[in-house]
Amino acid sequence: MRRALAIAFLGTLLSGSALAGCAAPEETTTAAPKAEIAAGAKDEAIAKLLPADIQQAGKVRVASGVSFPPMEFFDTDNKTVIGFDADLGKALGELLGVEFAFENVNFDGIIGGLNAGRYDLGLTSMIDKEERREQVDFVDYLKSGSALMVPKGNPQSVKEILDMCGKKVAVEKASTGDLYVDDVTKKCADAGKPAVEKVPFPDQASAVQALQSKRADMVLALDLTLAYNVKQAPQQFEVAVSAIDPLPIGIPVPKSKPQLRDAVQAALKKLIADGTYDELLAKWNLQAQAFKDATINAGS
Repeated sequence: MRRALAIAFLGTLLSGSALAGCAAPEETTTAAPKAEIAAGAKDEAIAKLLPADIQQAGKVRVASGVSFPPMEFFDTDNKTVIGFDADLGKALGELLGVEFAFENVNFDGIIGGLNAGRYDLGLTSMIDKEERREQVDFVDYLKSGSALMVPKGNPQSVKEILDMCGKKVAVEKASTGDLYVDDVTKKCADAGKPAVEKVPFPDQASAVQALQSKRADMVLALDLTLAYNVKQAPQQFEVAVSAIDPLPIGIPVPKSKPQLRDAVQAALKKLIADGTYDELLAKWNLQAQAFKDATINAGS
């Protein structure tokens, strides 16, 4: 629901347009939420569900595309990963008695990295889609739909998805937006309209920069991140179309690690039951994206 080059993105956009708060545009601010969530104690029963190698290592290697606010992005030190996913990883790790160590990975390399054994799981706002479930399982923890962000004033009067036909649409490679553009292009052909001119980038930050610099007509991405962009730059951007085909967002886990999948699901269910999940949603203004079932592979 990304992303390398986050440092460059923050340096460019925080000067007047970037990132920090997810909601409707009201004001420009660059401060990340500072509310602290109370640390949880290790749950021994849940921790025992972890694979033995991870218990011994004391660490879960987390693949994440760190330029996708408010989910994961770099703090002002350009090193510390913050955001909803970072906080959720910390809370899960405390319950499981291990560290969730985030590693910045281009989004299109995450599933391959998981299956190659370089990472244990992903926390990176990945939509639980059928084609992805051929390679990984998902522990679902949020819901989100796609959206179209355009320049302020919507100069091309974008009102529906077919307004993408014949336009330059910036997307993050291998993201839900990237996949969805291909579906829209088929609809354009059926309607006798020109194909979408897809403009892919290695991370979400670069896609937003393309719109800012007029190298793209619009950006297609998950609504939760585009709302965040608009919040930070209300004089530059607006969301023209939102809530397109909402689906669960999940934590991808290699199919070879069912014990890890089940341990993460059990920990997530406890965080939902004890109110920690709701506190994190409130901290990052994501209450509308709540998905409290903690299901496995609930997408379509």
